[in-house]
Amino acid sequence: MNVQSHLEKIARLESLRGRLDPLEDFELWFWAGMTAGTHAVNAALHHGGITASDDMYPTQPGVYLVPQPDGGLSAAFRSVGDILHVGRPVIETPVPEDVTSMMHLMETIEQYRDPCVREGVVPTATIVKECDAALGQCLRLLNDRLNGNGYEH
Repeated sequence: MNVQSHLEKIARLESLRGRLDPLEDFELWFWAGMTAGTHAVNAALHHGGITASDDMYPTQPGVYLVPQPDGGLSAAFRSVGDILHVGRPVIETPVPEDVTSMMHLMETIEQYRDPCVREGVVPTATIVKECDAALGQCLRLLNDRLNGNGYEH
């Protein structure tokens, strides 16, 4: 995907999150936030020239669905384009400090995925606040990068 496509998805996901109750609708709210943050990291990686912004969609590390001339999609091995989650796949190229910070913020959010979504830990206001703050900072860092606030393109 390209930077603009990621930004459009972030906007839609943030709109959805705004309509959800973070505690009562935690799973949807959480997934929307985690997905928005992953799109932000991908946009920053593409913007920095670290990963390819090709028209392809990840299915697992190193495997992408690539558009075909007939309009379909076909699985193909490719170098890193979009990541699925921070660390999947690992980025071998040096990553700028702001993008590294974004990745750490996503790890802050993702630490709650399994306990709260898969293992039955009841989310708390503290967890919601921590996830929301991490995503907000991640999105601010992306915005700073895209607006040229001291970061290389």
